[in-house]
Amino acid sequence: MYILGVHTGHDAGACLFNGLELIAFCKEERVSRIKNDGGFFNLQSIDEVLKIAGISRGEVDAVAFTRMGFPLDCFKQTSRPVKDLVRKALGKQRSRLLASEMRKQQCSAEEKVLNYSTVRKLMGLRGDCEVVFTNHHYAHVLGSFKYTDWKTDSLYISCDGGGDGAHYSVYYYDGDSLECLYGSDETLMSKQQNPGASIGLAYAYATKYTGFQPNRHEGKLTGLAAFGTPVVADQIVGAIRVTEKGWLDSSLHSGGELKQFLEGIFEGLSREDVAASIQTASEKIIVNWVKQLISIKTVSYIGLSGGVFSNVKLNQCIAELEGVREVFVFPAMGDEGLPVGNCIDYLINKYGLNNINRERIDHVYLGWAYKSKDLMSLAETLGFNIERSESVAKKAAEQLAGGKVGATFYSAMEMGPRALGARSILASPEKRDINDSINARLERTEFMPFAPYVLPEDAEKVFDIDDTNRYACGFMTITTNVKEKYRDQIAAVVHVDGTARPQIVERKNNWLYYDILKEFKELTDIPCLVNTSFNAHEEPIINTPGEALTALKDNRVDFLICEEGLVYCNENNAA
Repeated sequence: MYILGVHTGHDAGACLFNGLELIAFCKEERVSRIKNDGGFFNLQSIDEVLKIAGISRGEVDAVAFTRMGFPLDCFKQTSRPVKDLVRKALGKQRSRLLASEMRKQQCSAEEKVLNYSTVRKLMGLRGDCEVVFTNHHYAHVLGSFKYTDWKTDSLYISCDGGGDGAHYSVYYYDGDSLECLYGSDETLMSKQQNPGASIGLAYAYATKYTGFQPNRHEGKLTGLAAFGTPVVADQIVGAIRVTEKGWLDSSLHSGGELKQFLEGIFEGLSREDVAASIQTASEKIIVNWVKQLISIKTVSYIGLSGGVFSNVKLNQCIAELEGVREVFVFPAMGDEGLPVGNCIDYLINKYGLNNINRERIDHVYLGWAYKSKDLMSLAETLGFNIERSESVAKKAAEQLAGGKVGATFYSAMEMGPRALGARSILASPEKRDINDSINARLERTEFMPFAPYVLPEDAEKVFDIDDTNRYACGFMTITTNVKEKYRDQIAAVVHVDGTARPQIVERKNNWLYYDILKEFKELTDIPCLVNTSFNAHEEPIINTPGEALTALKDNRVDFLICEEGLVYCNENNAA
């Protein structure tokens, strides 16, 4: 049985389940090559995930949506019929959000608002293909729920800029049921949460205030925060309070009031101090919130999802709370992960909450699986220099030890925002100035240092890794403290506060990535390599062989690494 998951908002994408197993995932930007692409109905990523499975749209048995945007023709009626008809006549028709239309019509049943047969026809689906919908925050939560194996006493928390009338949700799992404590579907109709208490919106407003783009550059503020002073953090904390019931509330009653408040207290501050203030405030508010939730429901395990939890430093603060035994962050924590949650909701309704094969995920290589010959053949055709080798990992390690910068092109691209070895730029972490050198080549303006990856046997020696954060460290979703002994040896991956964002790599998941580091360690006695995503500034992560070779030609890296060998530029194809 094939279940297709779809989300068309910002960070749009699609995934595909075969029964209970996630077999394909694609974020729209990876195929459209437009960063954070979305906001339209006809996604290329749908055909990409179907191609991965080798099936057609007619073979999809169910499609699971968020309450996203649909073309006007899909609606049985709209709350603004005259205006919509005029726009359509002028050729200005755009998609209408299903959630907004349901709220305006005060109708909680999607099938009464949307014409399912039209949806199926527009998508090329069978007439008997099931059509289902999932609450935005519940979809976020289910991603972390499905891929943890905690048997009881666990909290699943989502937090983002907003969806279906909510900015947060909290679910408690007792081993039998998943109870919604906060952020249920009631928010869609009558009990919308206060946007003035949204950390997701607050961080986005701070991002925009400092000259960066909201929903894209929040990570820059996280890195920039270490260089500033949190001079107005306490004022932000004072504006967003945690109630005894575990809610977040504020005397600010709208997103507009929150924005105006922040702009007022940020006035005259450097962008470093703005970043430090919003980061420190976010940490304090969320930590106080989680503490209150733990006091209400005594738990040891916490699953995190939603865009706010792309903040790796915040995640470390939660993991360090007393009594927390393990924290997991769903690797596709932003809205690109919603299609996965949609499908999981469908599976729960079909098989039952405790019959969906909850288990830990080993890897997130879920894109189209290119072969090394795809890269090598194209490189040869285009006149690149090719070095085939049976000891490719050793050859690559020698180049990296000599100060060169390489990039992996291994099988399928990763699900989520992090490059985790399939499309990663690698370099020696020994010298801090490698950050500036690589950023210059990629035309990036990054403040967070590059992340390290490490072998399992070295993880606890180099970083403060234990049972609390080890699982999360498989996906580079959390920072940890770096042991004092290693800070100078791997200076390029250590932030000014002594933390890093490590990835623990297992050989069974990516032998090439693993072996390169193992060979590098034997050559240099350095236990880590730099890993940063293989993309230039404002570009999505590389997907295809052609994109990888273009990056090589443009001098983004010195060489490419695939399973068959290395690829270099020559004087004829160099930029």
